[in-house]
Amino acid sequence: MNDRYIFQKPPRRSHYSAFRARLKILIGAMVLIGVIAAFIYVNLKASPKVVPQTSPEQNITISTPMQTFVNQYFKFSDTGKWVLDKATTANKIVYIEYHGEEIQGQLDVYVNQVPIPLYLAVPRVLPVRLINDNSFQVTGVSDPCGDQYGTEPHREKDVTINGATMLCDPDNPQYEVVVGQIGGDYLLHLKRTDGTPISFVIIYLDQKLDPDPQTIVNIAGSFQAL
Repeated sequence: MNDRYIFQKPPRRSHYSAFRARLKILIGAMVLIGVIAAFIYVNLKASPKVVPQTSPEQNITISTPMQTFVNQYFKFSDTGKWVLDKATTANKIVYIEYHGEEIQGQLDVYVNQVPIPLYLAVPRVLPVRLINDNSFQVTGVSDPCGDQYGTEPHREKDVTINGATMLCDPDNPQYEVVVGQIGGDYLLHLKRTDGTPISFVIIYLDQKLDPDPQTIVNIAGSFQAL
């Protein structure tokens, strides 16, 4: 015979047979890896996606509660911190608005008295209507009264804006407002809770860097004779 071998020993495999064996092992390993990869891919794709939970968008408005300030003659409400000033007298009630230590406004209420023109003349008016002889229905704060002058000299005088008469200081740069009755003027005739007549002149000075009408609208809209 051509094939030579030693008794009781297996014949040597050819190099080709060894290569075929290694190739089968390699192919088997690759098939196994492919099966595992396909299994992982299918399971990952089939598993439900975790959607992160997000809270719905909300618009939250933080509003400052109204506080009521009371004295023997009247009461009013506002969101600011008002303190009765030591300059208060029997005929002039003075409140100061504070934000911390900073003064933001001043409210002067003259009781049964009309102030001199130096204090009465202001650049703006808040026209109001009388309700039940002891409170007001408010409208809106006017533009500066100097707009009413045209080409005439700027001097203090009575002008009527939106039905309310005021003493106008056309060159006053401050945000100062007098409350004026529609069909009347700055002298507001009301009645106390016991029916006693009482009159008020209400003047507000806004001292904030960015003044606005809301404070005096709050005050006048909640003002009530007591």
